[in-house]
Amino acid sequence: MIIGYLIGSISFAYLFTYFLTGKDIRKIGTGNPGAANVARCVGKKWGIIVWISDTIKGIFPMFLAKKYGINNFVLLTLIGSSAIIGHCYSIFLKFKGGKGAATSGGVILYLMPKLFPLVIILWFLAQKINPRSPKILLSSILIFFIFLGIFYRSYFFSLSFSTLILIIVGAIINRDVIEEIRNKGK
Repeated sequence: MIIGYLIGSISFAYLFTYFLTGKDIRKIGTGNPGAANVARCVGKKWGIIVWISDTIKGIFPMFLAKKYGINNFVLLTLIGSSAIIGHCYSIFLKFKGGKGAATSGGVILYLMPKLFPLVIILWFLAQKINPRSPKILLSSILIFFIFLGIFYRSYFFSLSFSTLILIIVGAIINRDVIEEIRNKGK
């Protein structure tokens, strides 16, 4: 988990922006050291490269863990979650970071590759319709669990628990977004 956190803490948004422009991504655009801000401030190509890099850093710690004999979905999820936490609270950026979407996507891609395209579709739909809507959020989660049951019937319970861990980590990391969604639901 420590290795996962350290890998997650590597800010590709910061590194690419700094090496390409000499600027600190945290001081331009939205100030968020993530792929979307890089795409806006440095160029779409570099934003995509950062997105892919951030996705890989969600995958890599779990790949290493599995290579060394860890096969339990929940343990792999905790290792992947540590990379997400590292991305959002990078030790190299004074415990600041991105929102964790691409790194979370990497964890899902590794654990549930059949559902990754669905997650991408749901994410883009939510962004287009209203990413802060409680109905959109809950509908997306429900659709995800339905397809989880269809594609991973024999692993449904362990992957459901893994998914709940990822939801909790995402909610903790993005408390401000969750608070806004909760307020809209009132």
